[in-house]
Amino acid sequence: MNAIKKVLGLVCMLAGLALMIGLPYQTIQKLTSDTASAEDYVFWLVIVVIFFPITAGLALFGRYAWQGEYDKN
Repeated sequence: MNAIKKVLGLVCMLAGLALMIGLPYQTIQKLTSDTASAEDYVFWLVIVVIFFPITAGLALFGRYAWQGEYDKN
């Protein structure tokens, strides 16, 4: 069971890091397009403010699981 926790911790850590990189990239890509409006700026600002800390928490959770903090002794 502890091995599964470590593998899933690695998956969570990699997913969190990928999302932390992908979210700002997607935001910049959408907001620098020629069709971006004021509604798009508000939408993406809200998305980044809400979801960036969640992705950071996912990566942190994965790191703790990878290190074995949740293992039973």
